[in-house]
Amino acid sequence: MSKIIEKMQEEVIKRSNKFEKETKGTKDEYNLYSDHIQYVYKYCVVLSENEDLDKEIVGLSALLHDISMTDRKLDRSKHNIYSAEIAERLLKDNRYPEDKILLVKKCILNHSSKRGGFRTTNEERVLVDADALSHFDSIKSIYSLAHKVMELNEEESIKYIQNKLTKDYNEISDNLKVYIQDKYEKVMSAKSINDILEIDNEI
Repeated sequence: MSKIIEKMQEEVIKRSNKFEKETKGTKDEYNLYSDHIQYVYKYCVVLSENEDLDKEIVGLSALLHDISMTDRKLDRSKHNIYSAEIAERLLKDNRYPEDKILLVKKCILNHSSKRGGFRTTNEERVLVDADALSHFDSIKSIYSLAHKVMELNEEESIKYIQNKLTKDYNEISDNLKVYIQDKYEKVMSAKSINDILEIDNEI
């Protein structure tokens, strides 16, 4: 792990812990790093292993792609834009090369499904795959968002989870879909929240 990745990892952990402490006991309680980012980063490392790409760019993008989620004042629907801006400031403060900052920003901006048409690099593709795959390992977190934060009832929560994972499934590269195909099909046929939460417990 490079020095800049170590620094950004420390920054994300610090902000995630602060957010969790501030929201302790509320419906918004969440730790961005331990509940999401660490899994995206691990998937990025694995998916990058035999790829022709800049692994440091991928690693930084994985760590920083949702960093604006630790600031409750910022609009979640524009988290890719705000996260790209925060990433740029942090990397500039650490004298990271400008050309590489632009590549990290591009990955972060375009990991949103709304920006799929703007993706042109292997680094972007790996981040999108890693982000989507990680959601299939954290279905409980998606349910918590739907039920506790968005205050949806059981039927609405099931539909939210199904829609969310369908969007993620469609984002994943075709050659990787086999790894989550079974989980996806079970989520789509689930009749209750318990059905879905049991899927999340499967290895």
